[in-house]
Amino acid sequence: MAKEIYYTICPVANATYIAANHGFLKEELNKIGYEPVILQSLDPKEWPAHFTFHNDRLFREGGNIPPIWTKSNGTGVVLLAVNLIDAYQPVIVREDSGITSVKDLKGKRLAIPVHTNVHIDFHKATAEHGLELALELNGVSKDEVEWIEVINNDGYHSEGNGLPNKKPIASAEIEALAKGEVDAIFGKVEDVRKISPELKVKVIYDVWKQSGDVQAVNNIYPNVLTVSEKLAKEEPEVVVAFLKASIIAARWAKDHKDEAEELLAEQTYSSLEDYRASHPEDYYKRLEPNLDPKALEALQIQSDFLLEHGYLAEPVDIKEWTDSSFLEKALNELK
Repeated sequence: MAKEIYYTICPVANATYIAANHGFLKEELNKIGYEPVILQSLDPKEWPAHFTFHNDRLFREGGNIPPIWTKSNGTGVVLLAVNLIDAYQPVIVREDSGITSVKDLKGKRLAIPVHTNVHIDFHKATAEHGLELALELNGVSKDEVEWIEVINNDGYHSEGNGLPNKKPIASAEIEALAKGEVDAIFGKVEDVRKISPELKVKVIYDVWKQSGDVQAVNNIYPNVLTVSEKLAKEEPEVVVAFLKASIIAARWAKDHKDEAEELLAEQTYSSLEDYRASHPEDYYKRLEPNLDPKALEALQIQSDFLLEHGYLAEPVDIKEWTDSSFLEKALNELK
């Protein structure tokens, strides 16, 4: 009888989703007597492990804030690989606002989403980090704007993307922008289009485009692949097999653009048009898990920000957290 391992994937375009949905993951794990099971197929009471890692047999690929938070709390989790792919990070205002630049945000109301009953509010941290960086890069002090906490009670954060028909729920900050209760939000233009097509908005600044590389870190930049420490220690062969499946999927995607992009659009709850509008043209070619020093530097910037802003209990040293041995073995076996 095959041993089960569990996996969970954020709605962030990555190789694990392709590996799981195109059969590569099952194929590689079955070779060594394992069966992959998506976490969200279990009882819903198990789903919070997507954030807490309170499952000793779990892999997770997606946003970096929950794993950093988990590591800071002392829970056993291993950083296996990262991926630093350009991430569109817009500051959005209403078209009729009269705001044309970040400098125009002086004295304006900036939305900070606050989610109740969540383990780690990664949306809040992402917006806070993105908006603070946009202000800093444009010579505007964070004390020169009004920070408006917008409460979300949407239950968006417990399900990962395990439910194939799940649709994003209108975020409270988008609704606040529509009602004129705030002047700017940080987020995804495609989410605004999907949820409120009648709301006319414009992007006044793209944090990634203006700062680039490591500075513009947010929850999905870089994307990270992690695993339960107990599983990594006791059954390292399954970790290597999992990585091999993700690498195979990433390499397959390079040669199958249309099929890959359809899967990535599905994963991010987007139409193909919206997916392509919000991701770099060559995104599908750049999904392979790696340990690029630049990506690890970006992850350290994120960790330091989270600590300074009170999201972490203890500092996390990214270099010490990273275990490169599994990726090295997977790459060697694939040769």
